[in-house]
Amino acid sequence: MHQSRSIPLSLAAPIVFFWASGYPTGALGVAAAPPFLLTAVRLALAAAVLAVIALAGGAVWPTGRGLGHCAAAGLLTHATQFGGCYGGMAAGVPASVTALVISMNPVLTAALAAALLRERLSRWRLLGLGLGVLAVLVTLGGQVAAEGEWNPAILLTLLGLLGFSAGGLYQQRYCGGIDIRSGAAAQTAAAAVVIGVIALFEHGHVTHWAQAGAAVLWLVITGSVLGVSCYLRAVAVGGAARASALFSAVPPFTAVLAWPLLGETPSLAAVLGIALATTACVLGTRAETRQPTLASTR
Repeated sequence: MHQSRSIPLSLAAPIVFFWASGYPTGALGVAAAPPFLLTAVRLALAAAVLAVIALAGGAVWPTGRGLGHCAAAGLLTHATQFGGCYGGMAAGVPASVTALVISMNPVLTAALAAALLRERLSRWRLLGLGLGVLAVLVTLGGQVAAEGEWNPAILLTLLGLLGFSAGGLYQQRYCGGIDIRSGAAAQTAAAAVVIGVIALFEHGHVTHWAQAGAAVLWLVITGSVLGVSCYLRAVAVGGAARASALFSAVPPFTAVLAWPLLGETPSLAAVLGIALATTACVLGTRAETRQPTLASTR
């Protein structure tokens, strides 16, 4: 049986940095341009880059039903996730809170897999799910206490989390036989079209072209190309559970980066929420250990 290896620091560190930097960079982007316009441009450029990579590598492109499944997965994973995240940040949700909510993806995915795909949830994963919910509640409670009122824009962030998790499950169930290079390009292109249509009805305009352009460029290069490539390599080296557990380190690094870039000083509630989220993700993505049976040893 193939045994997955631990993920080396030289691979883990770039993944955490690329993902963590995306949240404050996204906040800088939506401060200079409307969120859905920013998202549409990012996805369109990313789709173009991924398409070039797929064509250069001779990837087989999905057609028919496979193409439809790619489009559906893209709407969930990219359009809903980034539209929700950037829309929430544009309406005042801090980048560190956004990172914390999205870091709950492994835990929520495990819960959705149990409900929709009948996958078994161990006691450790149930504990991780509970801690994950507590982490979000503690952080949001701290934000309400600091601002004196509930920010309804957090619902967009939660929608982004739901889309991210549901998209992963949809990909697992319906897109398994599709080339990941051409599939990623098709998914991103479909998401770009939908978000682009929404952006046509969006109010506001670009207030700082240089800042918006730099933010989009960084998000495309580090998030859509380098970040995804490193993550897929980590899955190949250490397995999906170990790779997804790296996201537990994203919220604290996001908080560190958001401090000098955005002036967001981490609150005590946010620090406590990050600690709970880290524990939740570790428990929610831990590998299951099973005792060998007589039949399995024959």
